[in-house]
Amino acid sequence: MDAVALRWAVVRGNAEVAPGVFLLRAEGAFRARPGQFYMVRAWERDPLLFRPLSAFDLSPGEISFLYGVRGRGTRLLSRLSPGEELELLGPLGNGWPEPPGRLALVGGGLGIAALYLAAKAFGGADVYLGFPGRPFLVEAFREVAAGLRVASESGEGGERGLVTDIFSPEGYDACYACGPRPMLAAIWEACRRAGVALFVSLEERMACGLGACLGCTVFTKDGPKRVCRDGPVFRAEEVFDA
Repeated sequence: MDAVALRWAVVRGNAEVAPGVFLLRAEGAFRARPGQFYMVRAWERDPLLFRPLSAFDLSPGEISFLYGVRGRGTRLLSRLSPGEELELLGPLGNGWPEPPGRLALVGGGLGIAALYLAAKAFGGADVYLGFPGRPFLVEAFREVAAGLRVASESGEGGERGLVTDIFSPEGYDACYACGPRPMLAAIWEACRRAGVALFVSLEERMACGLGACLGCTVFTKDGPKRVCRDGPVFRAEEVFDA
């Protein structure tokens, strides 16, 4: 794991890219491997806890996070303006492994937050995105993906349906996926039948982000594991064959 640091950063931008979905950009020389996350907050005591956010993108002098407004903490984040300060703890988690060959990235909803940096870093990956509502940041993914397919309930931005309707694992050496559990389970069944390695990034509520509180524990075939420290990336069979 990379050295973890607690740092302050200045907000550069905080744009609403879809209803209730924001792309937060912060100034600073930060590090993260694809799939890692930071604990983020912009308040002192209330709420008590940081919020875990995947490192969406990194560029010289800037880090960005994609998040949805789900409660009081993320609502406070959504009100941030350029020039205000953030407190960041990270990078945390184990991230995605180096791909063994031809790679597919599959994201559902806000799960796409864990995939953009991977698409940039690994190169040559095909990306499959699914959205329950209006698609967002599709053009950003188009710039870094070898191939891109998009599904939404309305068909806007691509094809009508679910991301599991447009994704097939045949021809890939590995698949990395992040999104709702039912989506991940369906992809696991398809990858298992095709003999394709699947890694999944799990989304769980976290308190400390460091593995001390055990609040994000999940059960795996090897016993209980902490998403923040042992994950968030797991081999799919660890989770779904438990």
